[in-house]
Amino acid sequence: MRLSLRRRAIYTGLAGHFSDEEVWPLLALWENKYAEQPPFALNEFLAEVVLRTERKLERARLYRELVGALTGPPSQLLPDPEAQLAAWRQGRNEAVRQVATPDSAAQTTFLVLNQALLEQLDGAQQAALRRFAAGNLSGMGVSSELSTRLRIWLEQGGSDGIASLGLEQLRKLLNLLYIGLCEFLGPVRADRVLSQAVSRVEQQGVEFSPRRLL
Repeated sequence: MRLSLRRRAIYTGLAGHFSDEEVWPLLALWENKYAEQPPFALNEFLAEVVLRTERKLERARLYRELVGALTGPPSQLLPDPEAQLAAWRQGRNEAVRQVATPDSAAQTTFLVLNQALLEQLDGAQQAALRRFAAGNLSGMGVSSELSTRLRIWLEQGGSDGIASLGLEQLRKLLNLLYIGLCEFLGPVRADRVLSQAVSRVEQQGVEFSPRRLL
């Protein structure tokens, strides 16, 4: 797995537990010290995370999430934070704020919420939902180029599928996924799946509330 994918995986795992102020030094620590280490070094990294943050963490849960991110499909990972991390390394806080726009915060929450939705479905249901959404993008009102990227993201796990989406477009995409859930699960179970996904994301303390995507 190339560095950019591993960085995205570690960032995805950390972002659910740490604020932006906390996550950059931890991600920098991983990249400087552990990125080229064998997989079992992940436990050493977590031990140092616990030591540095002095916080009570569900270490076993975080370990499982990191392993899942490292071994799962790239489509479930957050966008590569290389630019934000580089800005943080240079001490340019304003640059970090410019890179991490409000839309990027919404995108981060959307990806976490999407993962929480998919985790409640079996493999066949996930594939069916992806196909449904990929085949019904005409109502998104986006360019043909962006529509193609979204289709790749839905069908094949392209990494930058939602990178250009603003809040309203993210809402439309979530609504499209919800319509698909209703199609395959029925409205009662679809509501339950969405509600449980929102609750799970809220418990992670994300910066951008998932309810703002509804």
